[in-house]
Amino acid sequence: MSFVARPLPLLTSVVAFVTLELLRLAATALSETGAVAVAAVPALACLAGPLTWWLGSRQALTVAVGALAGARLLVQFPVGRSAALVGLALAAALVSLVLVVRRAMGDAAAGPGRVARGIALAVAVDLALRLPLDLLDPLWGGQLLGWLLVLALVALLGPLARAAQSEPLSRPHGGAQLALLGVALALYVVLLGAPGALSAVSGLSLTATGFWLGAGALAGVALLSVPSPARLGGAGGHVVPVVLPLAVLLCAVDVSWLAVPAAVLGLAVLPAVLRRALAAPLGFGRGQQVDLAFAGAGAGLACVLLVVGYEFHLMPWAFATALALALAAPAFRVASQPPLARAFAPVVLAALLLAWPPLAGALRGVPEPLPTDTAGGMYRLLTWNVHGAVDQSGALSPDAIRSVIEESGAQVVVLQEVPRGSPGSGGLDLAAFLERRLDVETVWSPGADARFGNLILTSLPVVARETGELPRAGGDMDRSYASVTVRLTDGETARIVGTHLHGGASAGPRLAQLEPLLDEVADDPTAVLAGDLNARPDSGEIEAIEARGLHSAQDGAGDPSLDTAVEPPRRVDWIFGAPKIAFGGFELVDTTASDHLPLVVTVFLE
Repeated sequence: MSFVARPLPLLTSVVAFVTLELLRLAATALSETGAVAVAAVPALACLAGPLTWWLGSRQALTVAVGALAGARLLVQFPVGRSAALVGLALAAALVSLVLVVRRAMGDAAAGPGRVARGIALAVAVDLALRLPLDLLDPLWGGQLLGWLLVLALVALLGPLARAAQSEPLSRPHGGAQLALLGVALALYVVLLGAPGALSAVSGLSLTATGFWLGAGALAGVALLSVPSPARLGGAGGHVVPVVLPLAVLLCAVDVSWLAVPAAVLGLAVLPAVLRRALAAPLGFGRGQQVDLAFAGAGAGLACVLLVVGYEFHLMPWAFATALALALAAPAFRVASQPPLARAFAPVVLAALLLAWPPLAGALRGVPEPLPTDTAGGMYRLLTWNVHGAVDQSGALSPDAIRSVIEESGAQVVVLQEVPRGSPGSGGLDLAAFLERRLDVETVWSPGADARFGNLILTSLPVVARETGELPRAGGDMDRSYASVTVRLTDGETARIVGTHLHGGASAGPRLAQLEPLLDEVADDPTAVLAGDLNARPDSGEIEAIEARGLHSAQDGAGDPSLDTAVEPPRRVDWIFGAPKIAFGGFELVDTTASDHLPLVVTVFLE
């Protein structure tokens, strides 16, 4: 019987795919809700044990998968993406995955391998689907593709769950090791299978990064069916389990030339390590229900820990390596497994998935360029803190950001808090998303880490570009600036510097960060300084800027009483020009696409 004809391997892949989606959605929805909401995910996921005790193993699986189908359908509606409902949906996904995999492991010889292969194929499908969409999950758009996908998933989950009831139960000791499913999914979503983050770290294009990660996923599926040499995978062989934490560490330390090769290596070995780890006899000896409750809670905790580590910059490399070690440790206790049978269909499917993103990319529409006419020594400038591309309702808003930029008529766009694969933005690479749709040149300056920072977009010819770090302030995140010099239609050049300063209550760190920026722009008669300065009017920081001869666009050509940010309302976003710069046509755009408002102005070179 083929892979597709077996209900449990296919159900494992479908549930794993939905869990990958919901984990990214939850990372976005829960990133600003506080510890209580985040901790609720593993707490709810422990219901895998009580549900089995209450309903029995067969009925519990059907109920859990049915709840998952309903939750996945619900979050397709914007009203269903509240923090509470998204957390509940992720918990339902983890409970379903634990119960499905428990039943799939009933075949002691091949069960763990089929599970590992099913999850690896889910990762390959996930990559192939998201890469042509520039990493935007279909559920965010609310368009035809998103609805077709969710309806197909819901249609598959019910019949597959009913068919899976006929499969035998897992071995008596099985259960607790299923917590390692959460470890594998967290590593896939946040690190190894995150093309946006790895593209930002490595400097490779999103297309090239996606190709290499797809090749790694293909290798992971294929290697499950390749006999292991005795010297590598025999009873005493530990090479494969050692490779995974090493690859994860090298990938997580954000060394540019190591990131993608390490991720490819991690993707290639993770299924084999997961297979051996799932075969390890882990349990507490207190019954299946206790083990399953631990498995659900542990899977949820693993997902939460890695997301929190990256979202709050708490030594994420340490969290990632610790999780990889937790997955590799039980694998040491199990000898290398024999190759899986019936490898042809899964390997061919993985290879076809690898070929799909370039084909879909070739069918992409022509980008709509920004204006380029700057005759008369003037250009239109926009600056905006896009809040990780998350709007005021908590939804990802890249299309709304693109629309605001297009409608502004700006030729130079200065953005802050731009996500490039950060978990809190669902893995979205906003820089690639905008670059491909607006046909612009970009200057990227990492801020908090390589996945989050400052971006300048321009449709004008670039004469020079520069990026740099700013002095770090205590426990605050790293800060940086980006600079671009563009050529106007009549031959003049203009320099624009964008930044995002320290956000704490103390003005001292911002003043220290302003010094190198003012040295960059104060003596350049064509220079403009723009960005989220986290400084209020009449503050010492603004006084220091004005003392160097720079003047504010909003004060000179707009309404100084208007706030540039909401929740709470405050004026912290600025555009400053050198003494010979004049401003006109200032506009504060009313939009809910971020918790800040875009500032747009026409810059005149006198």
